[in-house]
Amino acid sequence: MSEYKGIKGFQVQTRTEDPVPFAQAIVNNPYQGSWSSGGALNNARYGGYGMGSGADNNLNVSGYTTTYVNFVENYNGTAWTEVAEVNTARYNSGGSGTASTQALIFGGSTGSNVSVSESWNGSSWTEVGDQNTARRGQSSFGSYTSAIGAGGYTTTVVAVNESWDGSSWTEVGDLNTITTDGYGSGAANTAGLIFGGNVPANSGKTESWNGSAWTETSDMSTARGFLSGAGLSSTSALAFGGENPPPATSNTESWDGSSWTEVNNLGVAKANGSGGGTGTSAIATASQPPSTGGTATEEWAFSGLQPTDPSAGYADAIIGDFYYNSTTGQFKTVNNGVAAWASGGNLNTARRIGSPAQAGTQTAALYFLGYSSTTVVNNEQYDGTSWTELGDLNEGRYQAAGAGTYTAALAFGGAGTPYSDTETWDGSSWTEVNNLNTGRYGLGGLGTNTAALAVGGNAGSGQLANNESWDGTSWTETGDLNTARGETPMSDGTTTAGIVAFGQLSSGSPNKTSITELWNGSAWTEVGDGNQVRANLTGGGTTTSALAFGGLIPPSTGKTEQWDGSSWTETSDLSTARDGLAGCGTTSKALAFGGATPSVTAATEEFDQTDFTIKTVTTS
Repeated sequence: MSEYKGIKGFQVQTRTEDPVPFAQAIVNNPYQGSWSSGGALNNARYGGYGMGSGADNNLNVSGYTTTYVNFVENYNGTAWTEVAEVNTARYNSGGSGTASTQALIFGGSTGSNVSVSESWNGSSWTEVGDQNTARRGQSSFGSYTSAIGAGGYTTTVVAVNESWDGSSWTEVGDLNTITTDGYGSGAANTAGLIFGGNVPANSGKTESWNGSAWTETSDMSTARGFLSGAGLSSTSALAFGGENPPPATSNTESWDGSSWTEVNNLGVAKANGSGGGTGTSAIATASQPPSTGGTATEEWAFSGLQPTDPSAGYADAIIGDFYYNSTTGQFKTVNNGVAAWASGGNLNTARRIGSPAQAGTQTAALYFLGYSSTTVVNNEQYDGTSWTELGDLNEGRYQAAGAGTYTAALAFGGAGTPYSDTETWDGSSWTEVNNLNTGRYGLGGLGTNTAALAVGGNAGSGQLANNESWDGTSWTETGDLNTARGETPMSDGTTTAGIVAFGQLSSGSPNKTSITELWNGSAWTEVGDGNQVRANLTGGGTTTSALAFGGLIPPSTGKTEQWDGSSWTETSDLSTARDGLAGCGTTSKALAFGGATPSVTAATEEFDQTDFTIKTVTTS
């Protein structure tokens, strides 16, 4: 007997227009975002509470230094301003609020647990109805007229849940699991989410509230207490920092309404800090360590795609699709994306073995120092089209390392002596600051101008495994590489999640390597090797998605490899093979500049990786 599909064939979907790269972008990188430095608090503390509607509209309330404090500060996206203090100084309170002019703080500890609630109207605090159960460490969410305070600690960890209606608290359905020192997301007492905490052990438990009862849902990837978070709904939230157990973690996770996804970490690990904002625009601040609290603020900006964004006008286009375009009358397929290098604007000063700010992008990069016919102090900025000369450094050198962005960078080490000099860039000028403990050249650099790592290098007597951490003031020796290397390995990431790959093991040739190591904030771990051993290369990215390009085998090479978190894959080569180049960016958009071909060059190349390409099916 014949089958229907044998007679009629397979159905082919029909579209009136070609799809756009939406669904494939979700597959490739669903919750992309990053942290950047923001304005510092005026008053250091920890255990305060943060609330607001975004990274530019937040309130930070109360906390602890060496005593309980009643500080309140308002953030406008750039700087914190002191405003009217709360009436009752406390820490580890609950809080709620969807704007910096409308907030509620409740519970906490003044040395003993309290039930006091205070409401903020944008200019002053007013005591309102107390909670029924005095406690600290409750998870909370909502507005100043509609809030939830769940769990916490009385003389023991509790599951008590109270709802605020704008005038009084009412006990409603308890949590399924007792918890304290977690966090919450939601805009009202009718729907929300709480996550993490201590039960009493560190927990990744997540519970969703529908206005009458709690439902256990997907756990966080990393169990932890004393975390912070942000979110104004039960379908979009951010969890960051905390401890499991001490020391603090920088781990960040994004919630999409059904599960947690690990995303880019905080620049600096934080515990018992404050959050605020939404799952796509948030801040983290006022944390411990240090023991008296911190002032550093980081801002979260979301740059990826959620499964619900956008809907109208976008077609699901996944690699492997086959369809008929009824407008053009053509059959088409969706194929793997292409990667290619293209020419960009030339440097003003041709040079090699200079240093990039590793956190730069294809449209905002900084390149400083290097060697032309002599050592240079030049500093140039790229805007996506052309390079502009800016303020020179104080000390000329080459084979130095860099970290940071085009407005806030760090330059350290370098050849000549070798140097241990460190300079910091504020967007207009360079300032000499504290030196490395071990002067060296050909080292790797990663991080920001306030939190960086100096990795490997050569002090004149062989390659080093040394690793030093920069805290914005001084360098501290920390966990060494497993494999000593120099001659400028590929390096990028943060002080809690970094990658170093390739480089040279010892003087001479062919002692190059492709060994790759990942940094977790305390130790290096060897992972999958690259395909081509080489040194004097560059690249950019993260521990899960990076690009390495150029270098010296010898001869010079244009080889480009992509890292996916476990292995390297070769992709399109640079147009011009070169070594001693600098670069930055991601696996989808990167920048390569300078180097030797073998003559010194000013050439810049831009790398682009498309999500997919659409090809017309032909019979030829």
